[in-house]
Amino acid sequence: MEQTFGFHRTEILAAMLNALSLWFIAALIFFEASRRFDDTLDIDGGLMLGVGVAGLFVNMAAAWVLHRSAGESLNVEGAFLHVIADLLGSVAVVAAGVLVLSLGWDIADPIFGIIIGVLVLASSFRLLWKVVHVLMEGTPSHLDLHQLCQRLEELDGVTGVHDIHAWSITTGYDALSAHVTADATVMQDPNPVLQRLREIASIEFGVGHVTIQLEDSMENCGEDHHIEHPKGLTPNHRSDES
Repeated sequence: MEQTFGFHRTEILAAMLNALSLWFIAALIFFEASRRFDDTLDIDGGLMLGVGVAGLFVNMAAAWVLHRSAGESLNVEGAFLHVIADLLGSVAVVAAGVLVLSLGWDIADPIFGIIIGVLVLASSFRLLWKVVHVLMEGTPSHLDLHQLCQRLEELDGVTGVHDIHAWSITTGYDALSAHVTADATVMQDPNPVLQRLREIASIEFGVGHVTIQLEDSMENCGEDHHIEHPKGLTPNHRSDES
């Protein structure tokens, strides 16, 4: 099997393309704005205002539809940011059209264009940072590993948690691996404790894929990423994965 987690990361790659395409859109906005600083361009304020108002209503409707799901998926968030970019563009067109018609201020068009380009870049950087965080397997922002460790150590017989890793496979699907030390009583019948450890991680903390290795000591653990927790006695290993 080449993709053991399936194709969940496809959504993250699509979100990255969305973010990069927003950069391209911003570049086009800046280019067009620079052209419109030329005083020889004849700007039709009435046409600008009409197109801007029509686009404003269409983009408001699209933004309302996507807003409800934007927090559930980076890909949807990318689409939502595209719509917001269009919405801001429509607002700028309307504002510039009003200024051109009422004051004859043609320079308003490129000025508003540059402002919108900056806003589009800012929103795309936020999306791209989230994408990079997932691809670099950073700890999910909503998951407090210290609180999770404390909760696991509250179980009777558990003496410590170390070598804990948490990352996101895709939006809403997190993974966790950890080594847990326990006393001799637990090691005689580890299954109930392993089950309870998985339930805490999956149900209370929302982790979708949990891998826990139960040990009676961390002294012979070969992993480097340790969190300071109480140590057990002698090495003995049992693995459980869901």
